[in-house]
Amino acid sequence: MSTDAVLISSFTFATMQINRHVALFVLLFGTVGNLLNIWVLSEHSLSDNPCSTYLWWSSLSSAIFIWSGTLTRVLQGYNLNWPNTNQPVCKTRLFILTTCFSVAVWTLVGASSDRYLRSSALVKFRNFSTVQTARRILIIIITGSVLVFLEVFYCYEASVPNVPVACYPQSLPCRLYNDWMLILFTTVIPSCFMAVFGSLTIRNIRTRVVQPVMHVEFRNNTANQNVRLRLNDRNINHMLLIQVLVVLLMNLPVTIHRLYASLTANFSKTALRVAIENLIYSLVVLFSFFSYSISFYLYILTGSIYRAALKRVGRRLLRRIGLLH
Repeated sequence: MSTDAVLISSFTFATMQINRHVALFVLLFGTVGNLLNIWVLSEHSLSDNPCSTYLWWSSLSSAIFIWSGTLTRVLQGYNLNWPNTNQPVCKTRLFILTTCFSVAVWTLVGASSDRYLRSSALVKFRNFSTVQTARRILIIIITGSVLVFLEVFYCYEASVPNVPVACYPQSLPCRLYNDWMLILFTTVIPSCFMAVFGSLTIRNIRTRVVQPVMHVEFRNNTANQNVRLRLNDRNINHMLLIQVLVVLLMNLPVTIHRLYASLTANFSKTALRVAIENLIYSLVVLFSFFSYSISFYLYILTGSIYRAALKRVGRRLLRRIGLLH
């Protein structure tokens, strides 16, 4: 057996093991984390905060994104490739995956913008930081993501040869469009927005002490409640900033790989090079999936308000099932 054949076999085996074990870990880890996020963010002390509304939807779309992407990789690890060889399943799965990926990213942009509005010195800006505004922006995000990635039903084909995954755009124009749309719409543009809103929020926090927006129904709140709102805002700012930084850093490798794949799409490649690229692709994609699996654990580490909410919902659950009185 030639050296190239041995290397190809080794890289292929490594890719299979990564898909079999690492992808399964990400799937389970991310599912548990995002479901707990959805549960905790529904708690009353957090649900009336517009930023929490964005984070709730980010967790929901992240859970669907992880399942639509990593489950197929786990099956690939056991040589079960039917989701990539069945045409309707291929197209539907990729549409769900790309749309949910987009929603998961852009809801973080929405949360970052809300933090900027909430910390603004101008009352007219702070008045936009409401749950109603968040819901309107969420409708725009979901609708825009669906429209942008409707091309999946036209471009993607099952059983495409010599590509990282068999469910892939068949034609070169489709590959270029899809790669650049994923690079720009789900990475570069939202990253720029998050960086801008994050820096503006930090500037606002440093330059003044922000009084929280008080709506009509809260005008008679006590000073203690005002302090609670300020502490909640500070905690959520910290939680969101850490998550945004993690997402940006962990999605950088897959962005670079997609850029490389787009620039070399019409190059002739040897079997060894394809095997190496498939291994790298599996690693960077799982790295990206992992960034949307750890938000719950980041919130636990960085947000005291989140830990308190988790304790409250946990106690309620234990009382409901009779384990705590």
